[in-house]
Amino acid sequence: MSEPDPSALPCAGDHEALSRLEGICRQIAKGDYDNVDDLFALTVAEDASETIHQLAEAFGFMLVQVEAREMRLNMLIEDLTGLKEQLEIANGKLKQENAELSVQLKRLTVEIDRQELKKHVGAIVETEYFQDLQQRAREMRARHMRSDQARDE
Repeated sequence: MSEPDPSALPCAGDHEALSRLEGICRQIAKGDYDNVDDLFALTVAEDASETIHQLAEAFGFMLVQVEAREMRLNMLIEDLTGLKEQLEIANGKLKQENAELSVQLKRLTVEIDRQELKKHVGAIVETEYFQDLQQRAREMRARHMRSDQARDE
């Protein structure tokens, strides 16, 4: 049977080192990263066993990954915030353009209605019935003027 690695055996200071590691990890779990240097110091602490060193190193590695993830998330939040602002600006421009286009559409609708009216009126004016009505109206006006002139004399 082989002998256990002496560096893996518990040291006299393991209880204290384990308590420090636990306290540091609790602070980090709360988002307080002020004790990070203490965590990394535990990876080489002379009063701690190799097991404590490895635990401290594993927690340190996890911490680095968490910090990197938080940094990426913060950058994404900043990017998304910038994109949101750009979208809000674009949305404002689109609303303004929509309002302008609505006004133009109303003008064009009125213009089209006028053109349709002219077209319909032109079609009516060109009918034989309208031509007959115009001729009768001229004749009536002419008779009316003659009768007015005759009375004046």
